[in-house]
Amino acid sequence: MRHLLVAWGVVWLGVGCAASIPPERLQAQVLETERWQREYQSERERTELLATRLAAVESALEELAQERAEAEQARAEAEQGRASAVDELARLETERHALEDQNAQLLARQRELAALHEELSDVWYESALERARRRTQPPLPGESAKEAAGPVP
Repeated sequence: MRHLLVAWGVVWLGVGCAASIPPERLQAQVLETERWQREYQSERERTELLATRLAAVESALEELAQERAEAEQARAEAEQGRASAVDELARLETERHALEDQNAQLLARQRELAALHEELSDVWYESALERARRRTQPPLPGESAKEAAGPVP
């Protein structure tokens, strides 16, 4: 009996709920449902469009981050290259100063050697003149002919 009572209650509720809605109101609910479905569909399309745009922006951000990382790496490499170039320049500058000092020493030595050469040339020239004079002069009255004809020191 109890089951019969429950079944009768369900039938009464089902028939009562369906029978109590007037067709105008039902039509209005159908129209409202369709409007909500259209609104839902347009919002879904808008959401998908925004999701696509968001994905494009995220992709662009990732590309920019990658480019920034590459630029930073290139800047670091350039800075390292600049530092090594500065070190090389300092080394070459030191070497240039050392070579300039050595060149100055060599030039001073060259001047000294030129002066010595000039002195030796003068001495040799004077010595040659002295020998030539001795040979061309007549023998002195106290010298023998052998001493006058002998080698000149």
